[in-house]
Amino acid sequence: MKTILSILFCLLLFSCTNSGNKKPDAAAASNEDMPTTSSIKKGGDATAGGLIQKNDYSALFNRDPGDCGFINAEGIAKAINVPIASIEKAKRNCAFNVIESNGNKTTFFFTIEPWGNKTVLKEIEAAKKNAESFGKNSKLSQYRLSETGDTYLSMHQNRIIRILNEKNENVIKLLYSTEVRATETNNLKDVARARSYAIANYIINTHKNK
Repeated sequence: MKTILSILFCLLLFSCTNSGNKKPDAAAASNEDMPTTSSIKKGGDATAGGLIQKNDYSALFNRDPGDCGFINAEGIAKAINVPIASIEKAKRNCAFNVIESNGNKTTFFFTIEPWGNKTVLKEIEAAKKNAESFGKNSKLSQYRLSETGDTYLSMHQNRIIRILNEKNENVIKLLYSTEVRATETNNLKDVARARSYAIANYIINTHKNK
């Protein structure tokens, strides 16, 4: 009888030991099902491309393709910090020339295009992927966030800056071209691109919540 009781006691002790060992495994399995901090998308707008919209740009984007009243010579001079005397209205509509003291010239031309919201969001995603493929500072394709933090500035082929806002169907395009006369100036294209970003930010900053 003592032998039987000893066996039953051992079986009971073994069962209790196994039951106690399973608790940490269950907790670990539960933790694996929980999303980690890095896997949760923060600060985004789940219904759009991911940026929190801090401002209203309806007055800026909702205009006819030929209406470039959002920029003028004074605005360009202020945006890129050059004398107003160095800027002239170009022959074509919505275009301005910046004349350097050495004779070099950069032309900035503005257009508005009705893309539709789906195309805008698609282009934003394409710009992100291109930045990953080519590198953030690639001269083929790159994008930046606006100074306001809620609009994308997408560059294409080192000659166009596109202002893309997730809540607006129209796109503002800034095309820039250079004319070099002084041989000592080889980086005018880089300067023009940097100035294009500055002008784009100026436009966004001066037309938010109007």
